[in-house]
Amino acid sequence: MTTVRDAFMTAAQTAALLNLRVAAIREDGRDIRVFDLAAEDARRLPAWTPGAHIKLSLPGGLERCYSLCNMPGEDSFYRIAVKREAASRGGSAWLHEQAGVGTQLLVGAPVNAFPLHDSEHPVALFAAGIGITPIYAMAADLLYRGRAAQLHYFARSVEHAAFLSPLSQPAMAGLCHFRFGLNADDVGVVVAARLALLPRITPLYICGPAPFIAQVREQAAQLGWRDADVHFELFAAATPASDAPATQDRVFELVLQRAGVRCMVQPGQSIVAVAAAAGVQIGTSCGEGFCGSCQTAVLAGVPDHRDSVLTEKERASNQCLMPCVSRCRSERLVLDI
Repeated sequence: MTTVRDAFMTAAQTAALLNLRVAAIREDGRDIRVFDLAAEDARRLPAWTPGAHIKLSLPGGLERCYSLCNMPGEDSFYRIAVKREAASRGGSAWLHEQAGVGTQLLVGAPVNAFPLHDSEHPVALFAAGIGITPIYAMAADLLYRGRAAQLHYFARSVEHAAFLSPLSQPAMAGLCHFRFGLNADDVGVVVAARLALLPRITPLYICGPAPFIAQVREQAAQLGWRDADVHFELFAAATPASDAPATQDRVFELVLQRAGVRCMVQPGQSIVAVAAAAGVQIGTSCGEGFCGSCQTAVLAGVPDHRDSVLTEKERASNQCLMPCVSRCRSERLVLDI
């Protein structure tokens, strides 16, 4: 599962905004553009680890998170890959159509809610589509450190695959397995077959569209994997099924136990916004319940889960929630903040 992060945002994190410029742009796959972001003085940028992402502040108040996909040792710039989404809400469209070399961007310091953990066991990486970006960084890091790994990359076609050239080079080709043009059923067959060959203690790292992640997680669960060994990151909040019942917002009392704060959360308000108004900053990243960085322990109350991170078992336990999107089904919610 995604690692639990400290819910408090420190003053240093709040102030850690970087003024970077677009130093280079290149095309890498159909509708995929790779950006290198650097400081004007080419200074070393804040350190990051594989799986980390940065948040870009874009015109019109847009904020978008993108995974870092540098190679080991590249510390003078941040590299991101942005897919031009057909149903773009503005972020990818602006970066593809308006951003150019020299464009100035306000960028948050790296945050990692999808870390690559140390393990004595070989690692299996699963990526689909643009979900290759954090997985690519993980594969490069594992190779650099001499750790055993295998990477399974699914894409609509060769043309739609990002980083195909470096992944096909002799240094990395030995750990890569490519699958192009498969339908959802065929993807499930391949995933099941690959998982069946692995020891059940193999750490799994998964990134891509929500259905792909759900497919790999379900197959792993059926084969006996522990939740603790299955790590994943979504790039967008999962879309609820059309027949899913709508949850009515209700007023509830919010208690931030450690801060000693009590306040009321009205319909349409988020826990994060209400806490901020009361003087308590809760560190978030995606703001949409899919990165897991704001996961917070619940001390009392029944959460109304609206995230895309927790498993059904974790939701049923009522032990934690994502305050950026979740609410409360009971009259009072007490959080360990």
